[in-house]
Amino acid sequence: MILLPLVASAHDIEVQNADGVTIYYNYINDGTELEVTFRGDRDQSFSNEYQGNVAIPEEVTYMNRTRKVTSIGGSAFFYCSSLTSVTIPNSVTTIGESAFQGCSSLASVTIPNSVTSIGGSAFAGCFGLTSVTIGN
Repeated sequence: MILLPLVASAHDIEVQNADGVTIYYNYINDGTELEVTFRGDRDQSFSNEYQGNVAIPEEVTYMNRTRKVTSIGGSAFFYCSSLTSVTIPNSVTTIGESAFQGCSSLASVTIPNSVTSIGGSAFAGCFGLTSVTIGN
């Protein structure tokens, strides 16, 4: 019997944006849409986890197929202490529980009109927030 190591990850795909930032996604709604998620275990920190300014795109093309980004998953940016700002596109309708929890350097966020649901503790521990714009 041959044993192969299993590599577990918290994401289905990873795609680098035009600005060079890699964003991690899971397929949702039978693979027709994408949800922003984290790279590995939510309780672990990775050197290339989200940092600086992150602009989430409205849609992502991966393996010649384009899907809309409609959700920011629970704990997606959990304790990304070097994250300073995030741009959320109009395609996003939900922000999951603890999505930005512990992002102590997060200074600004704009939540578009498309967002209809924000989970509990989504911005808990974001003590650096100085600018929050919330749509309708």
